[in-house]
Amino acid sequence: MAPSLSRVSEFWTTWGLRITCYLSFSAHVLLVVFARSRRHGTSRWQRGVLWLAYQTAEITATYALGDLSLSGTDDDAASPSRQQQLIAFWAPFLLLHLGGPDNITAYALEDNQLSERKCYEICAQLVGVFFTLYNYIYLGGSRALLAASVVMALLALAKYAEKACALYQGKLGNMRSSSEGMSSSHMDLFVSSSGRGVDNEQALLYAHKLFHFCKRAMFDSSVHMPADDDSSGGGYATSVKIFSLEWKGIFKVVEMELSLMYDILYTKAAVVHTWKGYLLRLISPVATAAAASLFWTWAYPEHGLEPADVRFTYIMLATAFLLDVLWLVRALGSSWTYSFLTAQPPELLWLQHEVVCSGRWRRLHRILASLDPCWLVFGKDPASYRRWSGVTGRYNLLQECTRRADGSDRVPSTSSHKFLTSLFGCQKEDVKEMLFQRIKQRLPLSKDYQTHPEDAYDMVDITTRWGHVAVRKFPDKSKLKDLELKLNFGREFQEDVLVWHIGTCIFLYCTDQPLTTGPLVKAIEVLSEYLMFLVAARPHMLPGLVLRSLFEDTFRALGQEWKKTCEAESNGRSFGARREKLAMALHEESLENQGRSRRERDGKNLLMLDGIEVGMELLKFHDEHMHQLLELVFDVWVDKLMYASTRCSRESHAKQLSRGGELTTIVWIMTRPPPSTPSRRTITPRVAPPPDAALRLHPLTPHPHLTSCLHPRGVE
Repeated sequence: MAPSLSRVSEFWTTWGLRITCYLSFSAHVLLVVFARSRRHGTSRWQRGVLWLAYQTAEITATYALGDLSLSGTDDDAASPSRQQQLIAFWAPFLLLHLGGPDNITAYALEDNQLSERKCYEICAQLVGVFFTLYNYIYLGGSRALLAASVVMALLALAKYAEKACALYQGKLGNMRSSSEGMSSSHMDLFVSSSGRGVDNEQALLYAHKLFHFCKRAMFDSSVHMPADDDSSGGGYATSVKIFSLEWKGIFKVVEMELSLMYDILYTKAAVVHTWKGYLLRLISPVATAAAASLFWTWAYPEHGLEPADVRFTYIMLATAFLLDVLWLVRALGSSWTYSFLTAQPPELLWLQHEVVCSGRWRRLHRILASLDPCWLVFGKDPASYRRWSGVTGRYNLLQECTRRADGSDRVPSTSSHKFLTSLFGCQKEDVKEMLFQRIKQRLPLSKDYQTHPEDAYDMVDITTRWGHVAVRKFPDKSKLKDLELKLNFGREFQEDVLVWHIGTCIFLYCTDQPLTTGPLVKAIEVLSEYLMFLVAARPHMLPGLVLRSLFEDTFRALGQEWKKTCEAESNGRSFGARREKLAMALHEESLENQGRSRRERDGKNLLMLDGIEVGMELLKFHDEHMHQLLELVFDVWVDKLMYASTRCSRESHAKQLSRGGELTTIVWIMTRPPPSTPSRRTITPRVAPPPDAALRLHPLTPHPHLTSCLHPRGVE
């Protein structure tokens, strides 16, 4: 045992520092490659690789810097060899790896919450780098290597400080101060009335126009600003224009807003797109190239140096240079730069004219877009990566209960990845349209509200009621007398979802009419199973108490009912047929127990009984009123979705952005209060001007040369 440990110790003494440096470099490269995959967040192995790389980059770089700084205190360090100086030159690169790439700063929202300690970490790491460079390089007397080390150390320190600032600004509590004084673009965005769809780049620019209100919504749910406040950047009028679009356009704009929010929370966007950030990115490639040249003059010829270590140093220098060029190009061609330039104060309008209105930024953006891997490899729009993948979960409680016929008390795992699917696939585009058209009808800024104001909801309806308004707006009140007594919406929200999910399943599977092919029925199933998925697998995305024990008790009760149903039958049917048979069994048992009180039905789960009761009441409607009833059930589920979206905590929405996003987050942004809603005042959306008309500028910032400014349509 002792000889083995001795050999391991000897091996680690010789190779440990090199291994940790190799791992730090590899983790840094993996972060660059896999960071974008988090926006969709559907691949477990990609998330696993990214998590491992994020942790490895922090741990290995910190360990290696500590090892370098402490080993430099030996007595023989007064005259370090060239090989020792070469290894010491790696210290600035380790600090650079700690600074991280531009496309990821935080893996989880909690990393932002712990941002203050980064200041202390920077100080500690800087001391380690200083001691390493002093003991090995400064005392070694090599001016060329010392100059290269200082250049790389200053560059690494700046990027490490950038990461700390980005983490600090990504804290939800700090967004209030960072959004104060944040000005919007002075460019006025016109909404076409020609019926032409909104492309991804147009939607992205619209999202930038409204982003400061989306950002404020993350720390304050009551986003109200005076309509005439200049700092609002015309936010209310812009909101009206956005909601005059068709639902697909609104959906795209909201997706883009959430992608911008992801940038602020989990990348360096907040610090990159500033004057200091652009300056650092302009300097970085030049500084890295200068450091590489200085290193070459020192390292040639390679006498007294390990060839493998020299090659690894050149690889780190080349990678740092290429990444610096990449971050510079991405920063200049980003829509964030367009927003930054068009939001400059009046005294800098000459810059807006020279870069944006002259078409230079547009040409640069098009060139970079044509070189994007999304376009070169897959032929996709480069901005499409910002859109929501549409992948989320569906969970049918009756179907899951019928997977186990043994009546076991153990509730199967509800890990979310088991139930992930494309919620609105190509076969359900009509469901997606129906849902978002219905949501749009409820919003007071939409055109639908102007033509049908009776369908609109106020924020009290959206945030405090999850079905009352749909029942209240039902056209035939006489048919709801008994139903209203049964549809008790006063329970906890997760209880209500459980009850209504069971009732909806019984109603859809037990009705005499063939409902399975109608788009309205598909929409009801999608919403019911989606909210049930949130109850089962992502309760943090729902408001109110987390009632896991009630969910498990209801699951077991339904499992017992299924066990009794299939005891005398074969269990070899599909899961779809099984859930329908369970629904029929619950329906038949309810008919048999009519007239019996709940106390007489010993041992029955109360939530299951409530769900059966809702389903039975819905089945009492006559066939000629079936369409009205389906509309009612759909409206109730839409109300629940809107309630869940607006009442979910901002932290949960922010966390889910790092895991691919969520439908409730999109609905939350759509239904958030407008930036300022003037009372007793209606703003009519303007349509696009004639083709030869120039974009209208902000009235306070006229400029004779800005009539050629870029129309959003040109950013492609």
